[in-house]
Amino acid sequence: MFKGSIFAYYGMYLVGFALMMLVSRRTCGRYRVGKTDAVSGTLITYVAGIAGALLMGKIFTAVSTAVGSPSVSNVAIFGAVIFTPLMLLAVFRLMRLNPAAMLDLLTPGIFIILACAKFGCALHGCCAGVPWSHGIYNPYVGEKVFPVQICEVATMAAVILLTQLTVRRARFIRPGMAFPLTAGVYAVTRFLWEFARYYDSDRLRRFSLGMSFWQLACVITLAASAVLLPVIYKKDLKY
Repeated sequence: MFKGSIFAYYGMYLVGFALMMLVSRRTCGRYRVGKTDAVSGTLITYVAGIAGALLMGKIFTAVSTAVGSPSVSNVAIFGAVIFTPLMLLAVFRLMRLNPAAMLDLLTPGIFIILACAKFGCALHGCCAGVPWSHGIYNPYVGEKVFPVQICEVATMAAVILLTQLTVRRARFIRPGMAFPLTAGVYAVTRFLWEFARYYDSDRLRRFSLGMSFWQLACVITLAASAVLLPVIYKKDLKY
């Protein structure tokens, strides 16, 4: 780990952006999106994702302070899952681009960036797992911890692979369903990995209804996905 290293943490965001750009350019034809629109869409998505992560970080900081267990989070990548699609839908409509095609194109890249960001967490040492004698030494916790960040990266890679295979091959999939499907599956995996995450306050671990703040966000995300998928299916959007 490289505690305090700017490259170890933020450098992974740039790696994720480069991978997203590569994927977008190589797959844009499948969604009838021009390469210029794919590039501009990727740039817009990257900016929107950072804005969403910063916003969620401020929300978490404010909420944790309000419940008496102040915890500062400058960047919270879950914000990219919740806020990014809302921003993109508005921007793509203004640009007169097909929102369903653009979101389907950009969905794998969004979660690739999230996976890279989480790997940055592992290198930096933040978002650590619970103490574990067979784990990796963490400078923030001061002892060996379970490598939950690495597990999340592996899980997110599996989520991207499985949902993309579903999007391409399942007959029930319609244009516009890629993001809510991926977000819903990701929310389930993130909810489960939260049990292995380290919290220095029991109040934060059991923020509401016995769940952490992030588990509650997962439940909301899964519920939203469950509602959106049938709605999008009935709309039968086109590329």
